[in-house]
Amino acid sequence: PTASATLNAELMDRRWTVLYVGLDLNERREAEGQTGNTDALMLVSLSADQSELTLVSLPRDTVDVPLADGSTYPRKINGLHAEQGMEALVGAMEALYEIEIDGHLLLDMDDVAALVDAVDGVEVSLDEPLRDPIVDLNLEPGTHTLEASQALGYVRTRVDKDYGRMGRQQEVIVELVRRLVDPETEVDLAALIEGLDSLETDLPLDQLPTLVELARRAADADVNGLVIEPPLITFEGDRGDGRGYILEPDVEAIRAEVQ
Repeated sequence: PTASATLNAELMDRRWTVLYVGLDLNERREAEGQTGNTDALMLVSLSADQSELTLVSLPRDTVDVPLADGSTYPRKINGLHAEQGMEALVGAMEALYEIEIDGHLLLDMDDVAALVDAVDGVEVSLDEPLRDPIVDLNLEPGTHTLEASQALGYVRTRVDKDYGRMGRQQEVIVELVRRLVDPETEVDLAALIEGLDSLETDLPLDQLPTLVELARRAADADVNGLVIEPPLITFEGDRGDGRGYILEPDVEAIRAEVQ
């Protein structure tokens, strides 16, 4: 946006709650005909005064999630999008958390990498070593600027289960957005968004200057991260019912925590 860009006041003075969906597909997996799972499900909510940012992440193996029509989805939540579509997934998150979602945004792994490339890497901080040869990750404690392939490994590794991974996903998304909207970052955001092949969203991209300004004003917001984990998850394991490794949620406790 230029200095003369007109901001939409109606969009500025309100809470925004968006569902970020990360799809576990890339060019190779698509060429192999793989069906993507939504392995990152992150609710992102910005207060009306842009002073508080809340992120809520749900594990991909969560089952028995309530749906918008009053029924329950018995299988792992990461398969709902492929089976019933984005509307059903958004409705499920609204029903689970008992909140309204204003919009959604879906990206695959290649496009997340493209965003990281565009800002010349993202900065992360580790208290302990993080090593996973499967995703070629070998990081010592401290602060690191990760390039695209490292950033993908950072948000994909499960050496500390999905709970640790979800926390890192929140960290990277917040840092990535901060860099994308930093006035000192030399990036044509509109052109960058246009080049994202996997992007699926109902956010008003025709109001991009306003959305960018919202993110800029949130740069110093207090960030509250919530990972849905025990005791909000009451069972981890295999029930022997054909669903494999699953996580069973305490729906009422989750709703109370999110509220």
